[in-house]
Amino acid sequence: MNALQALAAVLEKENALLLELIALSEEKQKHINDAQEVSRIASEEQQLLTQLEKVEQERAVLYDVVASGKRVEEWIAQLTLEQQELFDPLITDLAQNVAQLQSLNNLNHQLLEESLAFVQFTLNMLTDDPAPTYARTGTSSQGKSIFDRKV
Repeated sequence: MNALQALAAVLEKENALLLELIALSEEKQKHINDAQEVSRIASEEQQLLTQLEKVEQERAVLYDVVASGKRVEEWIAQLTLEQQELFDPLITDLAQNVAQLQSLNNLNHQLLEESLAFVQFTLNMLTDDPAPTYARTGTSSQGKSIFDRKV
């Protein structure tokens, strides 16, 4: 197997790992309020990210061998038509998969923040603590709480 074939195989592997991460991110959205399920999914994501890091390093080494410091566009332009037909979709898919994963991660991050804010609000309601935005400076809540805060 020559360096170009090895690079194509690594790009395919990288795209496959990214697709698995995308599927896990979409699954995480469905279970965003289930802490155990989110934790399980995050563990799977971590394993995939470890694999992806290794594949990414391999891709970087192979790219340096075949492209010797050229930008992707320059390198693609110098390939034969057959090689371009092989690498164009792989590189396009890679860029699209990374963008989609980033978008899903941003959305999941936002959803988790909102979920945590709701949990904090609920906890404040249960402990009879006023929300910080409604409390006056220098005042404290003297109400009775069902929870012992000293514990």
